[in-house]
Amino acid sequence: MTSDLGERDSGLQPERTALSWHRTLFSSIVLAVVTLRAGFYHADTPLIIMGGASIIISLLVVVVSCRRQQLMVYDFKLTSASSMSTKRMICLAVGLNALAIPLYTVLRLF
Repeated sequence: MTSDLGERDSGLQPERTALSWHRTLFSSIVLAVVTLRAGFYHADTPLIIMGGASIIISLLVVVVSCRRQQLMVYDFKLTSASSMSTKRMICLAVGLNALAIPLYTVLRLF
């Protein structure tokens, strides 16, 4: 190993972490697209706005995740403030979509 690279985990922990980020982001984007599609199908502006906002948040997290993976090679603290804010953005995107469709269904009943 070269001296400018940090010590790597002898196991596959960094790779498992990267794969878990990819799965989470893929799920978030799929859920956002489903919400956006439901909004266009029912011509409902709030669902379209929530789906669009979730897609933007998810794509922003994709960019942050790619940058984070590049920094994982070097000595980088994975529990930094930016990492925590990224996790909060993922939760926000998934939470918006998870609440949007049931809330829309309940509001359409009345």
